Amino acid sequence: MKFFTSLSDQARQELITERKRNSAPWRVIHALGSLPIAVGLLLSLAAACAAATLIESRFDSTVAQYYVYRSPWFLGWLVLLCLNLFAVTLTRIPWKPRHLGFVITHYGIILLLSGAMIGRIAGFEGFVHLRLGEPPEDRVTLNQTALFLEDPFRKEIFRVSFPAELWRPRPGHPRKLAVPGTDLRLVVDDFSSDLALAEEVAPSSDPSSGPGITLLLQSRMARQKTLLALLEKEPAHQTQDFFGLAKVHWLSEPPVSSPGRTVHEAQVVFARSPEQPITHAAEGIPSHYRFFLVPDEQSRQMLLVAISPSGQKNAWEVTSHIGKALDLPGGAQALLTDYWPDFAMREGKPTSLSDRPQNPAVLVQLRWTERGGASTGLSLWKSPDGDRIAYRALNRREEISAEGKATLGQNFSLGWADWEASVLRYEAHASIQSVIRKREPGTAFTMAIGSGVRGWVEDPKSKAQSTPLWILSGLTQTLTVEGIPIRVAYGLESRSLPFRIALEKFVVPREEGSDAPVDFQATVRFEDPKTGTTRVATAHMNSPASFPGGFWRSALGRNYKFSQASWNPQDLQETTLQVLYDPGWPCKWVGSLLICGGILLMFLHRESRKNPAPVPTVLPPGEIRSERSAGATPAR
Repeated sequence: MKFFTSLSDQARQELITERKRNSAPWRVIHALGSLPIAVGLLLSLAAACAAATLIESRFDSTVAQYYVYRSPWFLGWLVLLCLNLFAVTLTRIPWKPRHLGFVITHYGIILLLSGAMIGRIAGFEGFVHLRLGEPPEDRVTLNQTALFLEDPFRKEIFRVSFPAELWRPRPGHPRKLAVPGTDLRLVVDDFSSDLALAEEVAPSSDPSSGPGITLLLQSRMARQKTLLALLEKEPAHQTQDFFGLAKVHWLSEPPVSSPGRTVHEAQVVFARSPEQPITHAAEGIPSHYRFFLVPDEQSRQMLLVAISPSGQKNAWEVTSHIGKALDLPGGAQALLTDYWPDFAMREGKPTSLSDRPQNPAVLVQLRWTERGGASTGLSLWKSPDGDRIAYRALNRREEISAEGKATLGQNFSLGWADWEASVLRYEAHASIQSVIRKREPGTAFTMAIGSGVRGWVEDPKSKAQSTPLWILSGLTQTLTVEGIPIRVAYGLESRSLPFRIALEKFVVPREEGSDAPVDFQATVRFEDPKTGTTRVATAHMNSPASFPGGFWRSALGRNYKFSQASWNPQDLQETTLQVLYDPGWPCKWVGSLLICGGILLMFLHRESRKNPAPVPTVLPPGEIRSERSAGATPAR
């Protein structure tokens, strides 16, 4: 069969019509390449892309990719479009030279769509977290969730894709999965992206255990509720931290006011360098008092100006207060130990070179009492008269802000803005139990713990089932039914790499004079265990590192690209890189070039048909002579 022909358009069309009439395969090709099918496919794809755009604007790109771009029906639609485009080019056989741009453009579109499908099926995109000094990584975390089930007898792990956030199981519509190696089924009936852990006290069967309470702290202004479980005889649960601002204590008896401890600090203050005193805190606790040496314009004497942490100022004349204690705002005392009008160091000791105030300096010694003990924050204890709970709250100045007794469930103010507290439960012999719940507005919790699914294992024959449990993302839960333990895990999928990668150095250059980053430079080391190849590369901003290297591997899409994804400004010893593997990349680029070349050929051919070259006229010899003689007539 000839692909190109020099037949006239009428003869070529008669050939195509006869071929279509006499051959069943060609009739199928013409049906696949018909214009109505092409229009229907293009309109359907346009409607799907418009729906995906709306889904992405309302939810996010992950939802749009799951339901549209990465769905099997969308992939099948692209295959049908490629078949239609290919059939259209076949229906034009034999081609004429003017069809070349048309054919190249259509094959470029087919190649581009094929590259997208190859990248979708064989490629992936993930993330790898690296840290200096840690062993090399050989796995990539994908942005896809799955359930991992263990065969209880062969101890093999099976992975089941489970996009719970996109296809949410509900109590009325659970999802059931077969447990490998058994007739059991895993039933998943709920999902939450915001689970919380609540610790509560429960009765203990151990008579030696002490009392405990479940305390609820809430603020309507902050719209926050917090649960604290406190046990008297367990140091780990006797004192709980309250957002780092205060401590909550459960005591066996009323707290005794603590005299606190005395803290000392010494500062050498210079008049010429007021912002750079020499400070020594004996107990390691800074006072946050600031001192300045300034001249008094009236008396021409040096004044010591003290500024308290709250901003209050006091001033004293230096020479008349040497060796005297000075009372400072906030309860601290200052003692002016030495004064040097012209400070200098001689043989390692401070001295004054003259009596003139050339370089004034003064030594100030501070002393203050720091309150301590178990009374800081909120203290609670069992009241000896009845079933009430006594409490005492201290504010930031360590003054009593609230004090009294409350019954179970009774709210009492703490004097900390609008924070209130109530004792929900009291047990004489208590233990701690942890409960996982959905984090919903208005519910109290101890700490947020992420996402997870709730499920249980059941036997369809005997109808026996395990206790429903929440399976947290990244953790393994054991569900037991009829004495058979089934290990189940839920979390992000991962994929192994044919090589290992380790972080050698991570640098974040900044703009001059500011902390704004201008680049991210992650130097990584690649190790291929099969060939023993080792390669060091640096991933810059907008310039990924690739492995294995080489022009042809890059051109054929057979390498892995690593680019900067995220970083921790507080810890430059770690970084997260995005990993991209796309074997369909060459088809996309070649297809794009073919489309551009085909469109250019069609445009050039169209311009040549608009402006045809002039055809010379051939005249008989007699007419040529007459034309010449007519042209030789002289003008008058």
